[in-house]
Amino acid sequence: MSGHVIPSGSSAREILVARRLRAGVRHASGWLRALACMLRAVEERRILATLDDRMLADVGLNRLDAEREVARAPWDLERRN
Repeated sequence: MSGHVIPSGSSAREILVARRLRAGVRHASGWLRALACMLRAVEERRILATLDDRMLADVGLNRLDAEREVARAPWDLERRN
């Protein structure tokens, strides 16, 4: 049960339209969450590129690790070791 109340007297067409609208909203919100994650990764990688070797060592990275991370595509969000 979805928890949505459908008013009595609603036609089958109105019910179908309401269901499709809810499905579309869920789909769009999924895309927006994915886009937000990508934008966050881009910003974090941009910041990572500005760190000097001492700062990188403080977070357990070296220059090569940082360069590899910065070069990744925005949609490449899998955690790597």
